Amino acid sequence: MARHVRRMRPGIVPPLVGATSLVERLRRGILEAQLECACVDAANGVLDRIKSENDLVRRAAGLADARRMRDAIVLVVALLGELDELMPEEADMSTFLELADLFEDVSGFAAFGAQSARSAVGERR
Repeated sequence: MARHVRRMRPGIVPPLVGATSLVERLRRGILEAQLECACVDAANGVLDRIKSENDLVRRAAGLADARRMRDAIVLVVALLGELDELMPEEADMSTFLELADLFEDVSGFAAFGAQSARSAVGERR
């Protein structure tokens, strides 16, 4: 069985639970300042555009990461195709450990891909 070189470790991407965006903190600051001028509407308009741009960037990054994980899974599944060639009489026991590692890689890539897809819509787990 061919050796693979890259392993993912669990928890590679820390969740951002409860994180407040800079845009929302600025918006809250403007509201708390109780400004009474046209600049409030202008500032909120700018913040709306920034938030829209940030959302688009976040979705693009989430999709890109999810696609990379899909591609990684495809590669590992190709390596797992060699499983059919493995016989119980295999003398090299490390082959079985490599096989286990490949299955763990699929699991890690799938978890990261799921997290990436969720982050594309702003959901954090």
